[in-house]
Amino acid sequence: MPTDPLRRKLIAIRLAESIGKGVFLSGSVVYFTLRVGLDAKQVGLGLSAAGLSAFVSSVLFGVIADRVGARRLLIVLFTTLAVGFGLYTLVGSAAQFYALVVAVGFIEYGTGPTNGALVGNLVPADERVKLKAMMRSVFNIGFSIGIGVAAVAALSQRLLVLIPLTTAALMVGAALLVTRLPDAPSRPVPVGFKRFAAVRDPRFLAVIGVSTILASHVSVILVTMPLWALNRTTLPHFLVPLLLIFNTVFVILFQVRASRGADTVAGAGRLARRSGYWLAGGCLVIALTALEDNVALACVAIVAGVLILSVAEVMQAASGWGLAFGLAPEHAQGEYLGAFDLHVITQNIVGPAVLSGLVITFGFWGWLGIALAALAASALIVPVAHRSQVTLEPEPAPATSR
Repeated sequence: MPTDPLRRKLIAIRLAESIGKGVFLSGSVVYFTLRVGLDAKQVGLGLSAAGLSAFVSSVLFGVIADRVGARRLLIVLFTTLAVGFGLYTLVGSAAQFYALVVAVGFIEYGTGPTNGALVGNLVPADERVKLKAMMRSVFNIGFSIGIGVAAVAALSQRLLVLIPLTTAALMVGAALLVTRLPDAPSRPVPVGFKRFAAVRDPRFLAVIGVSTILASHVSVILVTMPLWALNRTTLPHFLVPLLLIFNTVFVILFQVRASRGADTVAGAGRLARRSGYWLAGGCLVIALTALEDNVALACVAIVAGVLILSVAEVMQAASGWGLAFGLAPEHAQGEYLGAFDLHVITQNIVGPAVLSGLVITFGFWGWLGIALAALAASALIVPVAHRSQVTLEPEPAPATSR
């Protein structure tokens, strides 16, 4: 943990936010089905629609953060989220649920790039990746605490209302913590700079596209591996949730260490390349279970595969922060960070269906295909990152200011 007050406040904000998200994400299905009376398809459709809104909100709020200031916008976002989560207690129909869940999701996905822009504005460039690594470790701790709170609330029908109310209270707490941060100095905007430049830059979009493949560990660990283990192997079912807990603990313990050397574009590119090797290795190890149906082989291969994929995860996450901060002009941190977040958003939405479909349909060859895609992305990430970096124009003399 950092010793200076500024970084401690930033981490405290992340902790409050993560506990709230842990409470709601782990308890929302229970809340909406048992208390509101929605069926599983309605809940799934609403949550998917909320996820799709991220494609717009992530970039949009990044641009707004650059325009009005990340600190001011983050206060507004957390306060609005507190109201939104509180309104879940009044939802009584599917139509009300759809409208509110999409609105809340749209606002929620804007907090990521805004928070990143705040870090970029307040913390020196060579310290941003390490701080983000600390914040991710803290996020996993807070999310786990939130799951525990949701589990307690689910013990009783009357206590279910605590799921949205607790999340709303934590969003208020996060907003109050943001008010205690200093204002970042305004950054001059170069003459001729056009908003939404990040999503119109094909070289930057290429970095996002390659990073989307390298982020496949998200879908593989959370969805593809569990589905494969439960449906196509003889692995004891109780091991699956234990492996996910192991992955969470691994990230908490090693995310900061894995971020070393990722504070430059060149270093982040090399780390991303290595993460692809680990991702391919993890998939190939799990693929061994398709060759022989054996309990011992399944246990050893899948446990080893999750360990290898966990290494890929912490490496790729750290490299992503290094690339995002390194390729973002100082005057457009929010916009570029919001655009770079699209690689995780895309993976979260598309990855589970595509990757799970591959391995369930084609077995060993499906796992091999994912591994080959990871190796191809590893070969591409360094050159595409370098090409994107050289397109960044040097900061000209200040022309206009926000």
